[in-house]
Amino acid sequence: MKIGFVDHHLNNYHANKFLSLLHGPLTELGARVSLAWESDPTGEDWCAKNAIPRAESAAEVAERCDAVMVLAPDNIEAHAELCAHVFPSGKRCLVDKFLAPTREEAGRIVDLAARHGVELFSASSLRFAVELEAALAEAEGPAVEAYGRGMGEWNGYGVHTLSLVLAAMGGGARRLVNTGTEHSTTVTLEYADGRRGWVVVRAAANQWEAFPWSFGFRIGDRYVTGTVAEFDGFYANLMRRSVHFFQTGESPVSTEEMLEVAAVLEGANRSREQEGAWIEIGPQ
Repeated sequence: MKIGFVDHHLNNYHANKFLSLLHGPLTELGARVSLAWESDPTGEDWCAKNAIPRAESAAEVAERCDAVMVLAPDNIEAHAELCAHVFPSGKRCLVDKFLAPTREEAGRIVDLAARHGVELFSASSLRFAVELEAALAEAEGPAVEAYGRGMGEWNGYGVHTLSLVLAAMGGGARRLVNTGTEHSTTVTLEYADGRRGWVVVRAAANQWEAFPWSFGFRIGDRYVTGTVAEFDGFYANLMRRSVHFFQTGESPVSTEEMLEVAAVLEGANRSREQEGAWIEIGPQ
């Protein structure tokens, strides 16, 4: 299978990690990066360094490959434009991390994919953390509440901690409130059935040591907890899910959840702007 990378700038951690996994430990998946393009190159020539042919356009990548990964992990605002060049090909597409900074823009991406018959998959790699998947596999019954704790600024890294909670609770949150501060986001999600989930994301100079990604969810009268430690594991799992999706069209994440991620990320910002007001994020 020929996979194409479309990116804002290819010199980023995700492009390097995904390439190294697909061409290294995950070669048995039979998927190779065969073409790449970037809209705003930075630094050394990524394609030359990695012996990957450089396309003249995002459209060329989509036309010549079997499936496309739209990356731009540090430039989520570029996803809509990049997708607009890729989707006319009708090829299956992974959009890295999350679709867009707002629910409205995410909805436009989903609508554009539907118009071109594009099957879409978008998720944070933490959605497939080894430790989380093991905990969920052993859980007996549905989670009645859950929390996720993690690091980084909300607008870039909040999706990772949020994904730990959504994996345990599922989608369908109807409203949220953010009672945090500029560098410590504290979001309560409330579901229509009364269940609640908590997402706490803190940024600091020592965040990697102080705030490792951790999670917990309540099953009956017991809590199942874990800390994410196997970083290559969640990236590898994302690549496995991506290749399976490219082969079958079966996304492990529903369109509704992809849209809900954008709604929560945007809604938390709106809540803080309104001094901790509850924000409705239910079905739109």
